[in-house]
Amino acid sequence: MRPTAVAGSFYPSDPARLRRQVADYLKDAEPPALRGHVAALMVPHAGYVYSGPVAAHAYRVLQGQAVSTVLLLGNNHRAHFSGAALSPDAAWGSPLGPVSVDRQTAGELLGGSDVFMESRSAHAEEHSLEVQVPFVQTVLPDAKIVPILLADVGDEELTSIADGLATILTRPGVVLVASSDMSHYPAYAAARRSDLAMLEAIASLDPTRIRQRDRELLGEHTPDLHCTLCGMDAVITAILAGKQTGVTEAKTLRYQNSGDTAGDQGRCVGYGAVAFLAPEAAEELALTPTEKRRLLRVARQTLEARFGPAGKPSLDPGDSRLLAQPTACFVTLKQQGRLRGCIGELEARQPLIEAVADRAICAAEQDPRFPPVAADELDRIAIEISAMSPLRRVSGPDEIVVGKHGVVVKQGLRSGVFLPQVAPEQGWDRDTMLTILCTEKADLPADAWRQGAELWVFTANVFGEEEFGLAPPASRRD
Repeated sequence: MRPTAVAGSFYPSDPARLRRQVADYLKDAEPPALRGHVAALMVPHAGYVYSGPVAAHAYRVLQGQAVSTVLLLGNNHRAHFSGAALSPDAAWGSPLGPVSVDRQTAGELLGGSDVFMESRSAHAEEHSLEVQVPFVQTVLPDAKIVPILLADVGDEELTSIADGLATILTRPGVVLVASSDMSHYPAYAAARRSDLAMLEAIASLDPTRIRQRDRELLGEHTPDLHCTLCGMDAVITAILAGKQTGVTEAKTLRYQNSGDTAGDQGRCVGYGAVAFLAPEAAEELALTPTEKRRLLRVARQTLEARFGPAGKPSLDPGDSRLLAQPTACFVTLKQQGRLRGCIGELEARQPLIEAVADRAICAAEQDPRFPPVAADELDRIAIEISAMSPLRRVSGPDEIVVGKHGVVVKQGLRSGVFLPQVAPEQGWDRDTMLTILCTEKADLPADAWRQGAELWVFTANVFGEEEFGLAPPASRRD
């Protein structure tokens, strides 16, 4: 069992005092209204008197949840190693009693990539994961932990680590905690400015933007600002893994710095609690008929404006939450029932209403299988929109339901996608669909879906102009 390293300094070593302190922090943390389930959290890791109130806002959202395994991910502060170091111990000590390490999950990570390793010395003196344990024990008393420390990892290694974690994170009852403080050690106002800028970057779910904002802030040479996000690799890895499992939103639950809690306002450290959320299945794509008609009109009017004097449509989502929500989509153009163009994106980058407008232009002009659509073709074209759920990795083809699931196959740098409606329209069964997906869309061997290729699924809310009587008469089948 790993003994505690910072009990008595970062948090109380007396069980009764520790239990009372954590309970008080949690009681004072007001649970927010969240849309979707929590796949991951960013939680600070300073001494409890400084960051405990903020950490409690993160853990508060897990109370009552059926969580069996917590992946604890942090950046190394003390040891010297490279890669992702798992703890080899069967349990971690705590003043509240030992907490079990999920050795089965740790073993799966070790066997899945050589970027993972075991190191007792890496964890021996590290505080960033240990301080999470009493909160985990209090909020999720039956959960096991998988402690992982990162050190000296590049982008390629982070991607491999995220891929491994995503495989685990897709399972029910698993949550990831990325341990990170924020700015070190500017004065109060400068700390707040830096931290809010970094929280905005984190909300983008874009690792490139996070790193760019970090460089910009450090490039301003703010007095005593030594770093903006000490667990940046852990946070970015959480984002990369979370997005593979459906995360579409990063919501800041609480922000304070040490000047707000128990510290000197002349020298501060920032603390943010962030929830990374994936939509619940029931709310993913429940577009109303009014919202569907609006999107179809946006697509049509965007094309008309592209090819003629008509003005561009308004892309203001108004009161519609779903039109404003970042959502991946495809736009399909059909001419008398035959495909004329289809372009989309698998990742949610824009509000749905904006994505539809952009994909409509791309489908008309950028599908390499067809010449660009001409202006005189518009009255012979019907538009169909597929608004997609987030991608979800599956363990094998048995989880794929033809007609319900769109499918993505990936191997190395090659990938291909079929929308849910493709297989039924072509009369394919599952195996035929997967074989054609590999050979014709991904340029992979016909049996790649059986041997090593990743399989991902999504659902789509598919609707078209014909459904609502909006298609031009000349676009219909002969």
